[in-house]
Amino acid sequence: MPLPKRKLKDDEQSIMSDGKLPIKSVPGLMGEGEKFFRDQLYEKAILCYTEALELSPGNRNALVERAACYLRIGKNDLALKDAEESLKENKDSTKSLYQKAEALYAMGEFELALVFYHRGKRLRSDIREFHLGISKAEEAINNCVGDPNLVKLEIKGDLSFFDKPDEKSKKKMNTGYQKPLSIKPLNVQNREKRIVKTENKKAVKQLLGELYADKVYLENLLGDNHVTRANTKSGDAIYGLANNGLNYLDSRTDFWRQQKPIYARKNNLSKTSTKTPLDYILNQLEIIDNLQSNGKYSESLEKSNKLMHYVNKLSDTQVPDKKSIISNLYSFIGNAHLEMGKYILALDNHQKDLAISKETGNKEGISRAYENIGRVYARSGQFKKAIEAWENKLPYAESDMEKAWLFHEIGRCHLELGNYKMAEDFGKKSLEHSNNIPDDVWILNATILMAQSQAKIGDEENLKIAIENFEKALIMTEKLKDEAGNKAIKKALEAAKEKLRKLQSREKDKFDNSDSDEKNKNKNSDNRKKDKKSNENKQKEQNNDSPRKKNDNASIKKDLNKKDAVKTDHKFQIKTASDISSGIDANVYISLFGNEGELLDLQMKSKSKDKNTFERGKIDTFDLSGLNSVGKLKKISIGHDSPNSAWKLDYVNIIFNNTLYKFIANKWLDGDLKKSNEKLTSIELEPTSIIENITVYEIEVKTADEISAGTDANVYLDIFGTDGDIIKLELKEPLDNENPFERNALNKFVVIEKNIGKIKKIAVFTEAKGSGSSWKLSYVKILLNKTYYNFSANRWIDSKTELIQDGDAIQVSDLVEYTISVLTADKMGAGTDANVFINIHGTKGETGKIQLESSSTNKNPFEKGKLDIFQSKSRNVGEINKINISHDGKGTGAGWFCEKVVIKHGEITKTFKIGRWLDESEEDGKISIDVQPEVASEKNVSENNSKSESKNLQQKQNESPRKKNDNASIQKDLNKKDAVKTDYKFQIKTASDISSG
Repeated sequence: MPLPKRKLKDDEQSIMSDGKLPIKSVPGLMGEGEKFFRDQLYEKAILCYTEALELSPGNRNALVERAACYLRIGKNDLALKDAEESLKENKDSTKSLYQKAEALYAMGEFELALVFYHRGKRLRSDIREFHLGISKAEEAINNCVGDPNLVKLEIKGDLSFFDKPDEKSKKKMNTGYQKPLSIKPLNVQNREKRIVKTENKKAVKQLLGELYADKVYLENLLGDNHVTRANTKSGDAIYGLANNGLNYLDSRTDFWRQQKPIYARKNNLSKTSTKTPLDYILNQLEIIDNLQSNGKYSESLEKSNKLMHYVNKLSDTQVPDKKSIISNLYSFIGNAHLEMGKYILALDNHQKDLAISKETGNKEGISRAYENIGRVYARSGQFKKAIEAWENKLPYAESDMEKAWLFHEIGRCHLELGNYKMAEDFGKKSLEHSNNIPDDVWILNATILMAQSQAKIGDEENLKIAIENFEKALIMTEKLKDEAGNKAIKKALEAAKEKLRKLQSREKDKFDNSDSDEKNKNKNSDNRKKDKKSNENKQKEQNNDSPRKKNDNASIKKDLNKKDAVKTDHKFQIKTASDISSGIDANVYISLFGNEGELLDLQMKSKSKDKNTFERGKIDTFDLSGLNSVGKLKKISIGHDSPNSAWKLDYVNIIFNNTLYKFIANKWLDGDLKKSNEKLTSIELEPTSIIENITVYEIEVKTADEISAGTDANVYLDIFGTDGDIIKLELKEPLDNENPFERNALNKFVVIEKNIGKIKKIAVFTEAKGSGSSWKLSYVKILLNKTYYNFSANRWIDSKTELIQDGDAIQVSDLVEYTISVLTADKMGAGTDANVFINIHGTKGETGKIQLESSSTNKNPFEKGKLDIFQSKSRNVGEINKINISHDGKGTGAGWFCEKVVIKHGEITKTFKIGRWLDESEEDGKISIDVQPEVASEKNVSENNSKSESKNLQQKQNESPRKKNDNASIQKDLNKKDAVKTDYKFQIKTASDISSG
């Protein structure tokens, strides 16, 4: 008969799902056990691991974790058994070796423990625990075989009552001489022999604390032969009690020695114990770790730098794992800089940690470095790079907890970038691994991420799912007693419901409007007749009326003025702040107040349905045409229509009547005191600056493609024109919203400033803000009033540098596109790393020097035997009659053997045979030459093709009649030739999954 199911106790409910059915999942049980272990509920953790082993017998991870639990509760023999069982599957498992060593140490088998600590260290020298284990095992061995004179026993107190002889067993003793063999041996009772360990008195005293006095007393008692006289009732009883007491204290000493590792105790400074450099280093690493755990980053940074200096002075013999220790130190230093807000220094140190870890094949170090690099990028707002770093870490993530965290953080980055579908997908992956643990906090985090992503997608279906997920998250926060989280989710839930309500209302209005269109059509004809008759009557009344009063005439004039008011175009630029959660999903309205009128409640609405406006750190531009001019703008009012949401506004720029009005806000618009201490959803702003006679400057900046060419410094331009100057114009907020001035980056900026006429020259300079401030500039292009101004640089910008224009300015209408193909010879040393230039000459002038740097066919141009193709928009020079090809001779081995150059413009192709070295040490030593085009290349390509086709057709006609099938084939060819031509458009969508491209 099967046994009835046992009713669960209250403290066992968390092992079950909803308190109903057992979770028959090994990952789920492992995760629950891990949680209990962290909470120091070791018995419950053992239950989880035991059940996991029932589902998966011999599971190595479950055995190792259960062994750790047994150690914590003092069941050392069971811990050893589990550790040995786990080693059967893999003898080189470092986790299993460590648990076996710990179990042996706890059992007092210090020599054997030392063997396994060393074995683990050989396999994974970067794991600090093996080093600590070796140190504490060696200390324990030294204590056991130490000098017995270190402990001096003294008998203190009144022990005379133990010394009274047993009257019943008193016998008269013969004190005369006897032969030894004639003495009758005493019948001594068998006593449990005590194993006396020679230990360091100071170490034992520190471990036992107040109990040490009891240990000394019992040892003194046990050593007094009068008190513990054998074969007496009182002596045997006292001996047994004292021996049991000492055995108990010995076990406590071993237990506390295991609980307090070597770095947590004060080292024995006796002559028998000397500290090695490695001991000192490990001790300092532990101190640094504790400082960072307690938030003392400045102090930890100072100690880390000192320790780095100390380690670098030591030899590899003194510190066998020197590279591993240096790698750890770089990680500590990077984390300190990160928490102190020094992102560039943090990134530099974590990249050094990554390089050393890759060099030594330390997977744990590689994983750690990628994680920290991702954190630096995410904290500094470089979300694409953060995603890349964390995706590199994914293959090294082993536990569900680690994967849940990683997928969540990658999803958060996609959310910040506006990739809402990707953010939702990563939220689902995070939730899957969170459920495997299961961990309530990470389940909550993943659910919120999914809800936020779905709310941002914003269609009706996703909004409904978002609301459902927010409601689930709300229940979780109540369960976790997270009041702050609960309040935030309530606000997000209300905002999602409000957004859904507005969406459904708009859809209903569209439906109602379409339904009423038909009815309106029927009414229109009747209304036209009535309107006509009404207008005739009004005109008759106006003709018969007497003149109105002066005020009435003024009123009529005002109405006419409104009707005939000057219409003008307005451009609005609205910047949302970069603070966390600054963005908003709401309608934003602006009202304008000027000296000639006002415009109320202008909605800032994007023309693109797919674009999400008012996102964190983004600039949104809105063009509204045909608005009445309000004259000179005195103030504006800006606000949103979502009282339950918060939005941080950075600034507003408004352009009309050739004037720029700038309004600085830097304020939260928050209707529920969520972010600020003022309850408001709109704000009035007065202009902080007004710039008249403005124009738009489109500035293109190219950073060189060299190592360390990029910069993190602020970049400025001085622009000098015929009608004025613009001084210290900061280039920030590029159109692609990426970090500007990275190596080989092409950044474009749109700047609205006063019109300074034609540009004469510019000056470029930087203001450093830490390491990485040096910058190599390739060129600057400025488009102003439909005219291009080109400024070549190709130099490092270390101070203010003036740049002169390359030739004359080029009108946009004069620009044409040239396709320039360059073939490098296929011979030894033909390639070059120098900067290559071309100047195209024609009947209408020349293009000026054009740098050939971005090949569409090769990442590294001008390599041996390679064909590079470049596209260049330059001045139309008419018919090409000459080129100048050159390079700047920079870099090692700058010499270059160019085979030929082909330039195509429209249907015309020109070929220039070069076939020589451009090298200061070859031939005539020239690195710049003029070349004329080949005559044969002047023929029109289409004419050559036409002649070729005619020749082929003539050959067909001269041949003998073909078979029926051949004739059909010819007819098919003719049909093809005369077929109607049409254009085709192909759209190919690559999936959004990781590595789909």
